[in-house]
Amino acid sequence: MKRSLFGLSVLAAAVVFSNCNCGGAAPIGAFCNTGADCESKTCGVDNRCIAAGDGGTGGGTGGGQAGGMGGHGGTGGGSMPTLPDGGPCTGLQCQVATCTGGTSTTLTGKVYDPGGNVPLYNAIVYVPNAALKQFPAGATCDACGALVSGNPVAIGLTDATGSFRLENVPNGANIPLVVQIGKWRRQVTLTQVNACQENALTDVNLTRLPRNQSEGDLPLMALASGEADAFECLLRKIGISDSEFTVPSGTGRVHFYRENGRVLPSNTPAGSTLWNSSPNLAKYDVVILPCEGDANYKTAPQVSNMVNYANIGGRVFATHYSYVWTQVGWPAAATWDPGLKDLYSSVFNVTVDQSFPKGMAFAQWLKNVNASMNTGTLGIRESRHDVTAVGAGSTRWLYGEVPSAAPKQASIQHLTYNTPFRDAGTLIDGGAAPQCGRVVFSDFHVTAGAIDKNAGNEFPDYCIPGALTGQEKALEFMLFDLSACVQDDTTGPSVCKAVGQSCHSDGDCCAGLSCTDSMGNACAGEGCTCEPGIN
Repeated sequence: MKRSLFGLSVLAAAVVFSNCNCGGAAPIGAFCNTGADCESKTCGVDNRCIAAGDGGTGGGTGGGQAGGMGGHGGTGGGSMPTLPDGGPCTGLQCQVATCTGGTSTTLTGKVYDPGGNVPLYNAIVYVPNAALKQFPAGATCDACGALVSGNPVAIGLTDATGSFRLENVPNGANIPLVVQIGKWRRQVTLTQVNACQENALTDVNLTRLPRNQSEGDLPLMALASGEADAFECLLRKIGISDSEFTVPSGTGRVHFYRENGRVLPSNTPAGSTLWNSSPNLAKYDVVILPCEGDANYKTAPQVSNMVNYANIGGRVFATHYSYVWTQVGWPAAATWDPGLKDLYSSVFNVTVDQSFPKGMAFAQWLKNVNASMNTGTLGIRESRHDVTAVGAGSTRWLYGEVPSAAPKQASIQHLTYNTPFRDAGTLIDGGAAPQCGRVVFSDFHVTAGAIDKNAGNEFPDYCIPGALTGQEKALEFMLFDLSACVQDDTTGPSVCKAVGQSCHSDGDCCAGLSCTDSMGNACAGEGCTCEPGIN
């Protein structure tokens, strides 16, 4: 059982699901830390907003729950709920039941993309016990736990099937649940969680990521449309609402620029207005640079701006001819050899590199989502051949051999690297630790079959709807991997520690938690747990 000294401030309505309050005053019945969180300026002893003058709740019996929630209107004089070890609990911690026979109160399910169609790997799932914090704006250098707020009482990651399992979760009515990948985040409310049994969540709409801002948080993305790669249509296919695609002056979360591709109905600014300005780039969490159909090399200042953006925590997704950014900006990240003989006109059956944990999961995931016929392979259409090897510090994901391209047969179709790139500061990117950003280079992209060339140039008219193809699913995997916290690819993904879980330093704990010993002092050895500060 886990202990918390912090209150509860997550929106709990008597509906199946609800969205994060994420700032602003909460209504009566919502969770709170202090009166300042509430419209009524009064936070009851059960950490719910109550009417001014209401005495709050007593300890309550909660119908057999561990220190359950009492009714409103009490005097607050009930006994303080406690954990089995005699220590105090607050909020949802008091609703974690003590089960017998080796059972626990468990939540299971799968996390899906915004469209609710494709299960996602490495998504964070947790039950918060405090208000979710707003994300910092733009590119930032954050530790992995920094974006997980709310003092979780239970937390976990999805596997290669998209499945999660949370144990020792609170039971009762209106239990909050958060699904998150990086700055993609959605909070829902479960109408009922039954104690000491498995509660399987089968409604996709409960466990998918948000389609738009009315449902939750989305990263702020900039897309500079390219003539040969309608990546914007992929974003639409994975479920992002059309309302989120706007010009940079709009309120959407996908800001549309035009390099030499298609446009929005309103005046779409040139791509150069994005990368000519470091401050403008820094506003974005993700920058997408689709293939322009030719090697349109950028100026040295423009490349430098893009490299600096990645170094401060920005995420860059570049496809095919956008090697004009990666080849110049990060020359040591790969052996860039543009324009080699390729298999563009046929299916290129490539191999998934399974020599590292995420690669193994990627191979399994592709098979699970029906992108691959056989585990460890992927058929790609309209592939190119511009990279023959990865450099030290980069990760190879997809590769194969092009027989007709001898003597240089190797073809790397997907690679990633974290930034600043580890080259001891000898090259243009000025490599240095800590690594805050990430770059994806894909030598294939959304195929020509994804667009209707007779439907004009205004988004979204030319986007052909339908299910994702296998290679589009591979691109989707990489987009969400790019959005996740930056970790060493040679180790498996990990998630920050929730309240009461063992730790060795503050860096092990989720945001707002500290690693302390039993006396509340900073951890100096063993026997420490992640705990919130005193409210």
